[in-house]
Amino acid sequence: MILIVSQLLFYFFIIPPLSYGADTLNANQSISGNQTLVSLDGNFEMGFFKPGKSPNYYIGIWYKKVSTRTIVWVANRETRISDSSSKLKIMDGNLVLLDESNIQIWSTNIISTTTPASVVLHDDGNLVLRYGSNISSPPIWQSFDHPTHTLLPRYEVTIQQAYEYEAGY
Repeated sequence: MILIVSQLLFYFFIIPPLSYGADTLNANQSISGNQTLVSLDGNFEMGFFKPGKSPNYYIGIWYKKVSTRTIVWVANRETRISDSSSKLKIMDGNLVLLDESNIQIWSTNIISTTTPASVVLHDDGNLVLRYGSNISSPPIWQSFDHPTHTLLPRYEVTIQQAYEYEAGY
């Protein structure tokens, strides 16, 4: 019995989970492969995906509770990756996507800092990067400021974004 309990504790605390099932990524964590972040209400999920029959991977956010995966935001839409062993992690206060060779593919491009940061996938589908782990601290970067092809409820369009959308940027 003690052996079984010891093995269970080992698997739960030593071996990293396949899916965090959490909404937060801290500075000492990364996600790759089939690991994901899930908003607290379970409506949104973020992780690596392959669109259709494409051999390429992207990091994005999708609706979790619908039968057909509906992507609502993509980080690296300009630069695809070919291997799911790529990592999404926080480095120097930025959220970065590294390919399998640890080459930076995408970044939030915030001025570098040594301040620890965390990123949270919110219940409205907004991915928010903050310094520290205090949820009340102001966002330093958020996916809602960098929309792709889908506007979500609670998303507030700025005049500049409306102009860029109309102009085709």
